[in-house]
Amino acid sequence: MENTIFVMGVDIGTTSTKAVIFDVDGRLVARESRSYPLLTDDLGMVEQEPRVILDAVVKAIQAVMETAGLDAEALRAISFSAAMHSLIAVDADGELLTNCITWADRRSSEALERRKRDFYLHQVYEKTGTPIHPMSPFAKLCWLHDDFPDVVAQTAQYIGIKSYVLHALFGEYVIDEASASASGLYNMLTHDWEPLALEITQVTTSQLPKVVAETYSFQGILPAWKGALGVIAENTIFIVGSSDGALANVGIGSVGEHDVTLTVGTSGAVRKLTKKYRVDDWQRTFCYGVANGYFVHGGAVNNGGAVLAWGLEQFGTDAERTSNDFTSFINSTIQTSPGANGLLFQPYLLGERAPYWTDQIRGSFVGLTINHKRAHFIRAILEGIAFNLAHVYEVMSDPHDKIHVTGGLSQHPVWCQLVADVFDREVIVPHTIEGSSLGAAIIALHTLEILPSLEFPEKLPPSHIYQPNPENVTIYNELKPIFQQITTQLMGSYERLIDWQKSQVNGKIETNNR
Repeated sequence: MENTIFVMGVDIGTTSTKAVIFDVDGRLVARESRSYPLLTDDLGMVEQEPRVILDAVVKAIQAVMETAGLDAEALRAISFSAAMHSLIAVDADGELLTNCITWADRRSSEALERRKRDFYLHQVYEKTGTPIHPMSPFAKLCWLHDDFPDVVAQTAQYIGIKSYVLHALFGEYVIDEASASASGLYNMLTHDWEPLALEITQVTTSQLPKVVAETYSFQGILPAWKGALGVIAENTIFIVGSSDGALANVGIGSVGEHDVTLTVGTSGAVRKLTKKYRVDDWQRTFCYGVANGYFVHGGAVNNGGAVLAWGLEQFGTDAERTSNDFTSFINSTIQTSPGANGLLFQPYLLGERAPYWTDQIRGSFVGLTINHKRAHFIRAILEGIAFNLAHVYEVMSDPHDKIHVTGGLSQHPVWCQLVADVFDREVIVPHTIEGSSLGAAIIALHTLEILPSLEFPEKLPPSHIYQPNPENVTIYNELKPIFQQITTQLMGSYERLIDWQKSQVNGKIETNNR
């Protein structure tokens, strides 16, 4: 392997960082990951410790180089992918004032509601392509301003997790344009921070990182980290890269007009690449930058694999829970028919982004009778996740589309067939599950001028293709509007329950503080 060129994609995710080495044809050479916890509470906090993530990035790079056994000079570039919507406040010395506030953090909800009363926020969505939702840095900045003025007064820079890692390694605060476009603060048409969003959040451009192209690169790691990354050659370039969702499409070659990517990992998303900036009159979808003139249009959901993991904990057998055996758990649905004998599941355990963009929503089982068994509940969970994703897809649906599935659930045939039936589309399982990491590697190969575009000249064949079952398609086409009707009818009840729950939590806090 001495004369072969290699690149590395580093994907900084919500619960782990993956470092993956590829050759110039996109074939995986070695993969390592390092996990870290999420810090949560009952009030909606979902944070990470930035230093822990930085350590995970460094250790994943060290480990994958050791696993691959490469000569350091053979690795020409390292490119980054990262989860969108994170926010960190740092002072003038670069010291942390907050943890990394993730996309899943819901504490900005009330501050955002206040801004909705004071401003016409649909304009912000139209200009930035970022839905008005607590996930966005725009909303988080409103919350910090209202609830933590002492932090705001000390803040010199507001950054995301990738910016934090790159600053630690190279001493410069930068953000790729794709990630900036997902902040709710950036206008992709003017290629600059959006004045209206900055006015509402009371943030200045000097407090935000320098926006750079996704191909922007660094060399020369700072002395503090040079020893830890001694496995990397001096001339290896580090490329800023793009966001994880956008790169998942790029990595699996889902870049055509009728290519749709459905990703279900911890969360989930439906995405389609386009050369046009598109927003939705009803704010159901996002439109972010990717790289090389591409936009990604679609919707992300909170309730993907995390809901399935909850289902395993509640309905899995002792053996399935002990061994974390999702295959056996999912396959138990074979004992039941599509529609779970009239049991529908509202999967909104974590609030929801697309298509509702609200945290004032919860989960429910509807249609429960004495005849329902364990397998019905499991099927209802899987179908509920799929129904919600299909609702998101309706906004961009085309009968000629093909669905490319990625993420952990793509490795389960039962799930892939269910998606084909619910979406009534051909479902393609790509050759790799490392979509975001490979997408970052493709950015690296493009930067090195090895690839002329964001596509390989020859695509590797898919690992499997699923066709929709016409009988199941008919059943699901009857159930999808019922599922959506239930969501609409229960929304007011969900809001009342949430208000009651908050009063209980606040009452306990007041009692404990006495």
